[in-house]
This record gives sequence, structure tokens and C-alpha cells, in this order.
Amino acid sequence: MFTPSALRRPVLSTVIVSVVLATAGCAGSAIDAADSSAPASPTATVRFALANPPTQFDPIASKNEAADITYFNAMYDGVTGADSEGRVVGRLADAYEQTPDGLTWQFHIRDGATFHDGSTIDAQAVTTNLQRALDAVSTSGIIAQKLGSVASIAADGDNVILTMKTPDPGIPASLASPVLGIISPASFTTAANAPVGSGPYKFTSRGADKVVYSKFAEYWNPSTAKAAGLELSSISDSVARLNALRSGQIDATFATSDQPADIDAMQSDSAFVVEELQTQSVATLFVNTSHPPLDNVAVRQALNYAIDRDSIAEDLFGGKCKATEQPFPTGAGYVDSVSTNYSFDPLKAKQMLADAGVQSLELNAIFRAGGGTSQALAPAIQAQFAEVGVTLNTTSVTAAEARPQFRAGGPDLMIHQINAELDPAASLRNNYLGLDNPGGSSPAVTAAAEAMLPTALESAERTEALQDFTKALAAEPVHIQICNLPNYFIGSSSIVGLDEMPFGSILLNPDVRTLGVRN
Repeated sequence: MFTPSALRRPVLSTVIVSVVLATAGCAGSAIDAADSSAPASPTATVRFALANPPTQFDPIASKNEAADITYFNAMYDGVTGADSEGRVVGRLADAYEQTPDGLTWQFHIRDGATFHDGSTIDAQAVTTNLQRALDAVSTSGIIAQKLGSVASIAADGDNVILTMKTPDPGIPASLASPVLGIISPASFTTAANAPVGSGPYKFTSRGADKVVYSKFAEYWNPSTAKAAGLELSSISDSVARLNALRSGQIDATFATSDQPADIDAMQSDSAFVVEELQTQSVATLFVNTSHPPLDNVAVRQALNYAIDRDSIAEDLFGGKCKATEQPFPTGAGYVDSVSTNYSFDPLKAKQMLADAGVQSLELNAIFRAGGGTSQALAPAIQAQFAEVGVTLNTTSVTAAEARPQFRAGGPDLMIHQINAELDPAASLRNNYLGLDNPGGSSPAVTAAAEAMLPTALESAERTEALQDFTKALAAEPVHIQICNLPNYFIGSSSIVGLDEMPFGSILLNPDVRTLGVRN
């Protein structure tokens, strides 16, 4: 047996690592934030608007974890979770540890947690959930990226034991994914439509464009849910979402970087609270490298030169999206020496296409409808490609359809974003080794990504490996990174907890469990 010690953060090394996980989120950077010390009304209902409705509620059946996270995390806890600053925190596990060889992880399941049907959450219930997910690895690409390194899962007293095929330092972050939310085993067959969860709110009902939750009074951390209920509405149009906030139909939502005037106006209006959280998310033109002539690295390099990132960042987004051509726009993976490798040069782009024997190039791209950065980028990229003789045909799809269509190999390009992740390894797996790169990367880029995966979180080795990956990608680009997207969350002046939302600095769809409203 392992003996947990009192470390607060996961630090992986060649000795046994034991972590006691924090349970409280940390506040993100605030802009004109309301007084979060004022109490929320325990009888109020929080109304939050998203762009997309849920498709179903079974975690392991998710086709898009970024789209599902808000709906799932209100009613499901994971073994671990995230705070507002993108750090791993405790949920159903209050401690974990790893053996020196990296081949065993042990997660201690906290006492006193119960499912919404009143049954006990213990190590066996968690193991049953994770085994169900592990059984889905062969059919779910999302889960394969989370648990593909796991050989077996077992319960041992109050502990869940993961035996690994290969060492995986990112397992604690992977277990925070909404697709691994823990549900009552009794609801396995009905979870898609009648979920029974483990989180601070329980499912009440679902309408055409609204999901309703009520506070779960027996939740293990009674201070988490500040409201009597949640209403999560889907409003696909970005302008309509802000108008709904202005008119009082909702209490909070998010704005996107293509709404700089609205963000600035609401920031200066005392009726609203605006939270700006820096992220590692990048507006990106995803490329299917298996489609000729995009399989030619010279063509992908030429398309990089065709993009005027500074113009997009300043003129289109009003400075709300900082120009970048790197997969990690800040932090450990950023490399200053490659920050201007692909400065806007349409003449060079034309010449490179000609040298590659490409004439009258016509490409098909999909973008997310309903406003937002994807829709704003589509005509801008279309116009810039036209300057170098490339015809870009664009088609709008819903948020739920975009990634599945691109992953299936249909369109040449997808105008979307690389989502920030709790663990950079997940970004590499998703975007360069896995689902969001259906055409694959070059051997050099693949090798650089795979060299980073086993390095310890926050180690010098990981920093070096991340930078090596950035350099390899600059030499042989896959996708076309455009600008770094902050998250903008906006609420009425009565909102509480907008600066504390888990995943708030990771995804535009946050975990809204911290929200409340004052009378």
C-alpha cells in the first residue's frame, strides 16, 4: 500500500510521488470584477448560455468533450478536476501517487461522497466506471487518448489502482476530462437521457434548448453549489447571447474575440462583470495533410505565408486575439526564435506554390456557424488565400458537427481553434498525433511529439521537449496557427463566482459549478 503525503501539486520524479489534491479553485485575473465576497442567494437559479445544446449525457459516448463539458461537469465529478487557473485539483480522489517506475497509479477515493440516487461513491463504483470507459477505448478516439496507456484498473480498499502499459505522467489530468465523469453504475444503460451523477447539481429536465439542474444537497463539498439550481441554455448566435444577457434573460455567458466592441462596452458598464482569462487556445486553420496537394509540406508552408496574422489580430479582432504562429503561444513550449518564421509574404506564397507545381488550387473548408471566431475568420482567410491564387470554398456547420466531420476526413480544412488543455501532452495527442490531425504529421514532428509525452509535468525535460516540438513543427507545419484566444466571460453585476469557474482558463465552455447570483 502507498501512504499519501501532503504535497499540493503533482510533481513527478524517480521517487514515489504522493499528492493530496486541493479542492478549491483559484481566481483568474479579473477586469472590473464584482465583489465575490457578497453572498449568493441560496434560493436563486443561475442562468448560463452556451452556443451548443447537448446531444446526450453519457460521458463515455461524448463525440466532443469541449462542447459537452459544461453540461457534464454540473452533474458529474471526475476522479480529478481542474481549477480556474488550469491546475489539477481533487474531486472524488483526495490523494494520488505513482510508483518510481511510472507503471502504477493509485487514487484514494474520499469518504462521504454519494451519487444522486443515494448510493455510495467508493473505490469499487469508481473502478466500475473507469473499466467501462477502458472497455470503450477501441471504439472512442477521445477515450483512447485519455486511457490508451492504461493496462488494467482495479479497486483495493479505498483506492483505485491503474496499472500502466507505459508510464504516463498526464494520467491525473486525463482523469479530469468530462468524458470520464463518474456516474451511478445503476444508470449506465439510461445515462444518455436520464443521467444520475456525482456532482454538485443533479439533472432535472431537458427541453429543446435548455437543460435544468437542481442543487444536490448531499454533495460532499456543500460550499460548491451556491444556487438552488442551474439553467443551461443553448443560443447559437454570439450576438443573441449577449443580447440575452443585456435583456436579463440570462445571468452570464461568454463573448468571443470577434466581439471587441461589445466586450469593451460591457467592461465599462457597471451593470456587467467581464472576466478575461488568458489561455493557450489558438485560432487555427486545421489541415488534412492526406489530401493532395496539402500532403506536400511546401504547400503548407506557402499557405502559412499567405496568412496576415497581424491584420487578423488587430483589424478583425480588435486586439482581442494576439497573433501567433506557434502551438503554445506562451509558457514552456514557446520559442522566440521561431515567432516570425511565417511573416505575411504573399509573393513568397505564390512562388512556393508555383515551385510545387500547384496551379488553380481549390480547397474546401468548414467553419462553425452562429458567429464567433470561426465564422469571423472564414471570409478573412478566404480573401487572403485569394490574393495568392487559392480558392477557398467555405461551408458552415454547427459546433457539434465541426470536429466530427473534420476527423472523418471530409473537408480539406477546418477553421476552428486548438483548445488549451490541462496537460500539453493532451494537446499534442489531439492535434498532431490523433483525432484532429486525420492526415498525420511528418516523421520528425511525430517523433518530437512522442518524445515529449513521457516527460514529467513541469520538469526541465518537458520544457526542452516542448520547445523541440515547436521547432520541428515550424520546419514542417501541419496546421496553420493564427492567433491566441483569451476567454471572455460576462455576467450581470449580481453574478458570483465568474472568476472561479473550473476550466475557465482552459476552455470557452467552462464548468459553472461555482456560479451564484445575489438577490
